[in-house]
Amino acid sequence: MKYKQLLNELNVKEEVVMEFFVVFSRFEFALKKAGYLKTGRNESALPDWNDFAIKNEDKFDMEKDARLSEAWNYLDKEPPQMQIVNNGKLDFKIDERLNDKSSLYKAALAIKTVRNNLFHGGKFPRSGIVDDPARKTELLKKCVILLEEMLDLDPDVKKEFFSAGNGMLFTEYQYVNN
Repeated sequence: MKYKQLLNELNVKEEVVMEFFVVFSRFEFALKKAGYLKTGRNESALPDWNDFAIKNEDKFDMEKDARLSEAWNYLDKEPPQMQIVNNGKLDFKIDERLNDKSSLYKAALAIKTVRNNLFHGGKFPRSGIVDDPARKTELLKKCVILLEEMLDLDPDVKKEFFSAGNGMLFTEYQYVNN
């Protein structure tokens, strides 16, 4: 299979998709290693985003700097929509779980929704569902900014994210300055 052709179908630069994918997956790994862990079906290990949001909400300052504020405002004002079935057909709607939730919870849920849409096939063009490549690109970039901020909220998650013992081949300094 020619994965490059499929990447081209997304109408998003490969670097943007790959950056989101690796930062998201490494972040979920770090959540689990840091103890934000719950059990799924068949005893599978799942990251506990809700516990992370509850324990770190008071540290989340979306006005910390302009870049973070812009990322937060973009996702808050135009949240990604979740894929649903409407009258037997695929459709999208805003997730009602975003109502009356903390800022960090909303950010985490938005990031997971973007991931679900991208990796469960909800965002390919010519699928019969309205698709905006520029919006996808912005969503992915804003999510990476928020994930990087989330690393700074919990020292244990950050330690696990960058731990050489977890297979990391570069330091936090190299990650931030590249």
